[in-house]
Amino acid sequence: MKKLAVLILAFALILTFASCSKSSSSSASSASTSASAQTTTPSTGTVDSEYDPNKNVDFKMETSEEKRVVTIGSIDKSLYKQPVFVTSFGQSTDAAMLDTVMKRIGVDYVYNATASAEAMKGYKTVIIAVGASTKGLGAAGISESEETARAKAIMDFINANDIEVICCHIGGSARRGTLSDLYADMVMEKASWIVLKEDANFDYKFTKYAEEHKKPISLIYATKDALTVFTEVFQ
Repeated sequence: MKKLAVLILAFALILTFASCSKSSSSSASSASTSASAQTTTPSTGTVDSEYDPNKNVDFKMETSEEKRVVTIGSIDKSLYKQPVFVTSFGQSTDAAMLDTVMKRIGVDYVYNATASAEAMKGYKTVIIAVGASTKGLGAAGISESEETARAKAIMDFINANDIEVICCHIGGSARRGTLSDLYADMVMEKASWIVLKEDANFDYKFTKYAEEHKKPISLIYATKDALTVFTEVFQ
């Protein structure tokens, strides 16, 4: 009888241990799932952008994969004499894309993303890529206030020397935001032509400005389509 009692007690202990182990494993799994759910956040667009791709907006694009460039208004090609100076307001990678475009077309130009106002001396046309990037500013070692001061100095120089300006906003909706819009407004005021990656026009900011001020604007479907519009103007 004693042996039977011992066996029954041992069996009961085994069952109790197995039950506790299963409960512990289930709790750990539940905690892991809960932690994962807490660290997952919905997409809210790019870091530098105020545009939320999850929010529906009343916006219809003119460009498409089939119709990659749409120009509204007439571009006076004779205005854009060489040599050309290419720079950036905001230190995004868009200016480097323009550097590649000018090189492929064979334009007589100089590219300097962080150029001073004095560097524009002797140039007939300045192409400015507008679009702020916190990463780009950090890599260049420039603060937002320093970049804004540089941009204002360049625009003052351009106005004083009657230089033709082309405003390029080719980074799309990712380059929309308070600082980017400040640079865009600054450049569009003087620009005689605007080149825009169209998804950045989700609030019609650029086309409304171009229409109100009677300035030509070229809408491009993708950043790479800048090559098409500049080829037509400079060749």
